[in-house]
Formats: sequence, structure tokens, C-alpha cells
Amino acid sequence: MDFDLSKEHAAIQSEARRFAVREIIPRIKEEKFKRDLVATMGEIGFFGCAFPMKYGGTEMGFLGHSIVCEEISRADSGLRSLFNLQGMTVPYTIMEWGTDAAKEKYIEDLVLAKTLGCTCFSEPNAGSDLASIETTIEDKGDYYILNGTKTWISNGTIANTAIVYATFDPDLKHRGLSAVVVDTDQPGWKARETEKLGDKSSPIAEIHLDNIRVPKENLLGEWGQGFTIAMMALDRGRISVGSGAVGLSQACLDASVEYANQRKQFGKFISEYQLIKGTIAEMVSLTEASRLMVRRGAWLNDQDRPFTREIATAKYFAGEAVVKVAGLTMEVFGGMGYSLDAPAERFYRDSKLYQVGEGTANIMRILIANDALGSKKANRPRLKVPSQFLDLT
Repeated sequence: MDFDLSKEHAAIQSEARRFAVREIIPRIKEEKFKRDLVATMGEIGFFGCAFPMKYGGTEMGFLGHSIVCEEISRADSGLRSLFNLQGMTVPYTIMEWGTDAAKEKYIEDLVLAKTLGCTCFSEPNAGSDLASIETTIEDKGDYYILNGTKTWISNGTIANTAIVYATFDPDLKHRGLSAVVVDTDQPGWKARETEKLGDKSSPIAEIHLDNIRVPKENLLGEWGQGFTIAMMALDRGRISVGSGAVGLSQACLDASVEYANQRKQFGKFISEYQLIKGTIAEMVSLTEASRLMVRRGAWLNDQDRPFTREIATAKYFAGEAVVKVAGLTMEVFGGMGYSLDAPAERFYRDSKLYQVGEGTANIMRILIANDALGSKKANRPRLKVPSQFLDLT
């Protein structure tokens, strides 16, 4: 692996950073979903890095996706979920597992952010344990019917297109799951926004599915293959989550360095005190280590190599690191860290999601430990080859 970015990746990194400084940071106080910004990012191609040009993509690979996601999250971590949903777990899952009709109908509009997507995993009684999903799917011959409740669904109140995981036989556990693409403009789709601690730029919802009708061509993969599809989608989603954590860690570091070089106490800048220097050094080390681990996971995926273990380890480390870095930022800012006028409190609120999204820290620990102990190997055989884009690494 070459640790230097290619010219193409360096260029898109610079473009994303310029966009963030020009368009996102001036509106950072608007803690709400900004549809216009999302539309512009789609037009520019920020969500299309992992997609071929025929679907509106830029063919920059998963590493390109990680780089852009990091830069946007550095400006506003709340926008990170859009990279997961518009540029990964919704359209990419359709590209891997969908019928030709579904690919034609959904992928390009999602990648270009003409439409918005969401993925429906979690339920009141099935969070980390997807095999316990209670939402039902019934085969009615010419179509499917969905009934149930989903919780903690990012974009749930604004999505046009959803991937829903449901069971046709609860006794079969994970072997009884199927996945379908759903159009949300149906009377039976009822979404209610959930108030949350951070990530205010991305709404989260509880969704009630009441006799939702799904055409047969919207089945993903084969009947009963939903759990496999979900696991692969989560693997790829962890690239986005890990990249977002790195971006937020970098934002914490940037703000802490700036504040330490401006704030004076006892006649000198606080950056001159050894304790502050040690804090900054720890923040730099955690951020750099997280970045290298996440980019390695993305790079492995670009090479069509198994990466489940590596991206789980990266997501776990980056998620723990950003919470630590955000806490250290509060310490550097001192009393100002508690003020709504400084960014430290927003960083701290936003950081906690990275210990939960796309698999909690505890689930990551189990996956990593089982692999290390030899009780269950993390890396699954590659069922689908993703490289429909250029190898720019």
C-alpha cells in the first residue's frame, strides 16, 4: 500500500475541503438537515466515489469515498451519515444484489442525491441482534407485504427509498431474513423523528410499516439471503463511520491547536505548557492512527480482498479514539468548552455516535476477539466483486 495519495485522490480531497470551508462551515450553527447542501454534494459527485460512471459515479473507489467523507465530517460530523446512505449502504447494496430493474430505477438518483435513502435494520427488540428482527415480509404471489416497526433509522423522515430487512419465519432466525427495496411514498409508511444528543444535521426516525407493498423485482439477492446482505452492507458502512470519526477527530485537533495558540494564562500562551503539549500529542497520535487504519480497510476493499476484520478494528479504534479526543478538546478549552459559543461541546455530543453506528463498540470487540482467539473468523469469503471502478491506488 502506497501511503501517499494518488493525484486523483489528492485532488478530490482538496475539492472536498474547499467545499466544506466555503459551504458547510459558515452554516454550522444551523443544526438541522440541509437539503440544498446534500443536493450540491450529489451534483459534485461526492457520493459517487465507489460507483461506475454509468450510475453517476466518479470511479474513485472506497479509498476516495473515505477521503471525501473524512473532509466533510471534519466540517460537520452530522453530514457523515449521508455518505453511508447516499454513497454506500443503500445504492451500493442495490448495485451488488438488486435486479436490473431496481438498479436502473434507484442507483443513479441516490448517488446524485436526487432522491434520499435509508437502511432499516434496528427495531425495538432487535438492535445488534439482527437475527431477532420481528418485522415481517409475506409473499403474496405478485408482490410482498411488510409489517412492523423500525427504530434509529437515519434519514427515516426524509427518505424516498429504503432498504428494509424483514423475516418470513422467525424460527429460522438469520436464515429467515430477506431484504427488499421500498418506495416510501405509501400511506403505510409512517415516520416520526427521534430527538437525539448530537449529529443534528441528520434526522433519525422511528418508522411504522403498515401493509407496505413491495414489487417482486425489488427483492435483493435471493429469498432468505437478507442476513448475508446485511453483514456485507455493515462492513461497507463501517468505512463511512470510521472515516467520519477521523474527520471529527481532526476537527477537534484543529480547534484545540488554534485555541491553545491564542489563549493566554499566567502571562503566556497555554500551548507553551507541558501538560497542553502532552494533550495535543495524544490527540495527534490517536487521529493519525485512526486515519491509517480506516484507509487500510478501504484500500483492502478496493483490492477485492477480505476486509471485515480490518474495517471492524478500524471502526472500533476510530470510534473510541474520537470520544477520547473530543474529551481532551473539552479539557484544552477549559470553561469555554462548556459554552455553546465554542465548538468543543458540539464535538463532544457528536462523538458518541461513533461508538454505536454500524455496530456498537461491544459488538466490534466480540468480532475482533473471536477472530483473534480463533473461535470465529471475521473475514468472510467475497461473494461479490466490487471493482467496477478504476484502481487509482
